[in-house]
Amino acid sequence: MQRRTFVARVLVALMLCLAGTARAAQSEVAEFRVALQYGIGYLPLAIMKQNQLIEKHLKAAGMNQTKVIWSQLGSGQPMNDALLSGSLHIASGGVAPFLILWGRTHGNLNVKAVAALSSMPMYLVTNNPNVKSIRDLTEKDRISMAGAGTSIQTIVLQMAAAKEFGDANYNKFSTLYRNLSHPDGLAAFLSGQEITAYFSSPPFQYQALEKPGVRRILNSYDITGPATFLVPWAMTKFRDENPKTYQAFVSAYRESVDWINANKRTAAEVYVKESNDKSGAEAILKMLNDPEIKITMTPENTLKVAEFMQKVGTIKPKAGSWKDLFFPEVHNLPGS
Repeated sequence: MQRRTFVARVLVALMLCLAGTARAAQSEVAEFRVALQYGIGYLPLAIMKQNQLIEKHLKAAGMNQTKVIWSQLGSGQPMNDALLSGSLHIASGGVAPFLILWGRTHGNLNVKAVAALSSMPMYLVTNNPNVKSIRDLTEKDRISMAGAGTSIQTIVLQMAAAKEFGDANYNKFSTLYRNLSHPDGLAAFLSGQEITAYFSSPPFQYQALEKPGVRRILNSYDITGPATFLVPWAMTKFRDENPKTYQAFVSAYRESVDWINANKRTAAEVYVKESNDKSGAEAILKMLNDPEIKITMTPENTLKVAEFMQKVGTIKPKAGSWKDLFFPEVHNLPGS
């Protein structure tokens, strides 16, 4: 059923793209639809939204009438659904849900990533005093993850399980997953009810660690090394048929990343305003100054994740290089 649904969505997307080909000779999209999720990893997009940077670069390209429409979704799968339905032009999320769609559309819609959004460590934390490492997780534990089953946290946990128990047991913990957005997962974890472990990202993982008795049992960097956490992605046909709109997005993206790294305190304040984060600007600034956290367009260890997903059969195509995953605008960067 899921495969038939996916095929139907691809067919719809292909029809939309064919219709777009006819329109391309006349004009680019009148409404440019972009989505982000929750957490400081999406800060470049939040700054682009808050400071209307896409509008700025569209205006510079003579496209004053193009309307930029933002939405916020809770995980990667709804992003992929929206992209395939034509209701979204730029999706964003973890490397894993992007790679799943990259694999499924390889050779047809050819979805690719625009660039990296951020490199950040992800922590698996627990409040179960009997759990000292992932080896101690049992059927009594429940792990909250946004997009559980397809998220980058899921893939990292699978990589950790394969390393600890052998490749055949990479999906050992799948029965423990609970699919909750990062904010909802944090609330459930802190309530002390069903959820005994929480695999998220900054700032949520640090907020979880503030509660007495909560401790980290896995750092994603121990498995992948410093790695890209989030990317935005799009269909190749959208990029081809809307070159000015796409370039305005890339230019706004680059400006946002450069501005954040030059103005971290102000960026932290904007993030708190945009997200209503209760931890405050000082806490966000501390995270942005953490050497393990990077706001960068340069992909890191994305090929490593893709190779694992291909090895265990989550995706079928094999990427020969990280550049196979990304549009050409970032091929000059020292990616991996």
